[in-house]
Amino acid sequence: MLRIRLRAAISALLAASICLPPAVLAHQPKPETLAAYDHYRSLTEARMDTDRQSGRFLYFYRFSAERRAEIDAQLRRGEFYLEQLHTLDDGKKIPVPGGLIHHWIGAAFIPSATLAQTKAILDDYERQKITYYPDVRQSRLVSEDGATRNVFLQFYSKTAVTAVFNVNFASNTTDYSPTQTQIRACSTRVADVEDFGKPAERELAPTDSRGYLWQLCTWWHVEEKSGGTYIQVEAIELSRTIPFVFAWIVNPIIREIPKTFLSHLLGATRKAVLGKDSGAAPKSSSYRILEKSVGKNATVG
Repeated sequence: MLRIRLRAAISALLAASICLPPAVLAHQPKPETLAAYDHYRSLTEARMDTDRQSGRFLYFYRFSAERRAEIDAQLRRGEFYLEQLHTLDDGKKIPVPGGLIHHWIGAAFIPSATLAQTKAILDDYERQKITYYPDVRQSRLVSEDGATRNVFLQFYSKTAVTAVFNVNFASNTTDYSPTQTQIRACSTRVADVEDFGKPAERELAPTDSRGYLWQLCTWWHVEEKSGGTYIQVEAIELSRTIPFVFAWIVNPIIREIPKTFLSHLLGATRKAVLGKDSGAAPKSSSYRILEKSVGKNATVG
């Protein structure tokens, strides 16, 4: 009974936050908010470059040999590795005035798969609405110029409320070697969708944005090695801050969404590469996640 009441309270509070008058919501990020996000992203990419040049193409390669072997064994058993990250500037937290940065990374192993097979799935933007359904409802390649692509995706998220976003990405593929590839996709336009699935469905103007998603960058690291292919996705998202009165309830939900979303991405990609049915998101109960932050396995769902 307490759980039912809590869910009802969460739904009511989230609905109230969505319906707040325009003056209360931070519709568009301030210049200083975007500058902080760009700084955070630049430092994160610099870390990736340093890691790659040091032979640490995948994030868990940074760990001790014992820890790395433990994670590798779990990935080969079909489990995921997920971790919430925090990029620092000279050892200090990067302040983001008026915004929140959500930074997660996830990895999986696809046995007997090649890098070419995996890239074919990740590059097939026309089918991503099938491969990653229900998280992605629409997808298409808008234009292509060499290794650079303009891509459109419509993201769907349903927790206590439903949120839908139309997002354009600039996607770049870099082949570092015959066995290592990075696919970087950063948003160039994000629009909230109102009345999703109804005749009146429309994009909200930037001034009417609810601020749940302002910017998004993802980096896929794909490495063929030791009888299969490792896939790793790192994501950085910028959103508005949560009003203090809602923070204690909303923040735990916000922290769970990226973790669940990444596990769906990894599971759906693996299924598609292996040629299995990818028309729906994987059933979370069949996948196990290893989280560095807690040092043990946790079942999603």
